[in-house]
Amino acid sequence: MKKLLDLVDVSILQEIQNKFADATSVAVLICDENGVPITKASNFTGFCTYVRSSPEGLRRCMLSDENVGRMASEQQRPVLHRCHSGLVDFAAPIVLRGRYIGAILCGQILMTESEMNTISDMRMDKNQLGLNLKELGTQYAQLLFKKKSEIEAIAELLFVTANHIVKICDAYLTKKELSRKSEKLFKELQRRTQLERDLKETELKFLQSQINPHFLFNTLNTISRIAYMEQAEQTQEVTYLLAKILRYSLKNTDQYVTLEEEIEHVRNYLLIQQTRYRHKIDFQLEVEQSLQDMQIPIFTIQPLIENTIVHGFEPSGQPIHISLHVYQTGNKVVIEIEDDGAGIEEGTRSLPSNKQAETTGIGLVNVDKRIKHGFGMEWGIAQIGKREQGGTKVNIELPLSV
Repeated sequence: MKKLLDLVDVSILQEIQNKFADATSVAVLICDENGVPITKASNFTGFCTYVRSSPEGLRRCMLSDENVGRMASEQQRPVLHRCHSGLVDFAAPIVLRGRYIGAILCGQILMTESEMNTISDMRMDKNQLGLNLKELGTQYAQLLFKKKSEIEAIAELLFVTANHIVKICDAYLTKKELSRKSEKLFKELQRRTQLERDLKETELKFLQSQINPHFLFNTLNTISRIAYMEQAEQTQEVTYLLAKILRYSLKNTDQYVTLEEEIEHVRNYLLIQQTRYRHKIDFQLEVEQSLQDMQIPIFTIQPLIENTIVHGFEPSGQPIHISLHVYQTGNKVVIEIEDDGAGIEEGTRSLPSNKQAETTGIGLVNVDKRIKHGFGMEWGIAQIGKREQGGTKVNIELPLSV
């Protein structure tokens, strides 16, 4: 727990003390828990000033102040006593959150002898102070007398003032605690945000890695079959296309490419598949020219084209027509992929789960997650549906300002 001076500015304590002294016409001093003065004394009597001019007198005064302050702290209320010089002093404790941190001391006055006899006494021999006793007597004669009822009323007012100081100290502590908590929460939020970002990046890389192995395996298998059947230019062409696809996959550092680059990758992929399946795959492309330079996550379209082949064409081997249409509507861009293949199961309208999907299915989830990661949860795969005339339709929605 901090000390009183750490919790409130001394100028504020001095102002409170001065106003109290002006209102009550008694001497006032604020001290710490050890009786050491914090403020400059207000309305100090000549007698007490003279006593404190002696090292021994100052030591006794501080001891007396500490004693009455702790008495008040123990009783949790204002306490009256007679100091070592026989004067009436009283104190109100400053107790912050159960800990005594100081006191407001008042007094340096006299009462009638009968009233003073009811107050605890710690008088000491004045001859030990090393002061001029005649001067000491002159100053003593100038001390004020007050009735006990007056002193008790001042003591209660002193208690209210002490509580006011406690509130100031408590407000300071509360502010500091809130500041520390806010700083801690901010650092924790930063840490969690960075952790989430790292996790997303890790997940992104992991999901990205799941697309390539399956496709590369099938492509290498295609090359192997072609090489086995014929040593011809087709093998060279497919190998060349594969090299371009590999370069496209490996160059990704920022994970964004232009729409034009992604479509070129789709063309290369389809050329290999058309070679593999002997032109049973027909492809139609329609893209608004103004959208060619827009930035999209790499592998946004190719996994969906692959999905049409794996699920729409390969089960039956019947010729399939695939169309890719990219257009603007309002403030969004739509990437629309349709095929007239086998279609999806009736009622399917959502992305397949990992259990339902093999490599291609995971690719669809990957596409949706990467788009949401880059542009927000409202974007991504907006529709997966069965066409009335047969086949499947998939729509991706992206913000226009990408």
